[in-house]
Amino acid sequence: MVNGTDVLAFWGELDAWADQELAPRVTALLDRAGPRVVTDLRGVTFMDAGGLRLLVRIRRQVDRDRGTLWLVPGSARNHRLLRITALDRAFTIPASAPVPCERTGARSGFG
Repeated sequence: MVNGTDVLAFWGELDAWADQELAPRVTALLDRAGPRVVTDLRGVTFMDAGGLRLLVRIRRQVDRDRGTLWLVPGSARNHRLLRITALDRAFTIPASAPVPCERTGARSGFG
């Protein structure tokens, strides 16, 4: 938790394998999370449909819990993928990170 906000920091590849392996862990973390969540993708080097599916799962769970979710896409490649799939409209993407999202300060990081 950083400044009262739970941070899910991802790095490496977010693909179908990551979706399958991380979805249960992410769900469990979000079950314990507060009302404000940041998903930090600045360390993500590759993302495909599986990674997008994981992001949609996160969005749905936070919405269901009536929380607020910010998405930090990081790279221009990640932002472009979100724009092409129109998922940039499903997430709140701030101009800059809403909280410091360093890996050392993140509640959870996945690799």
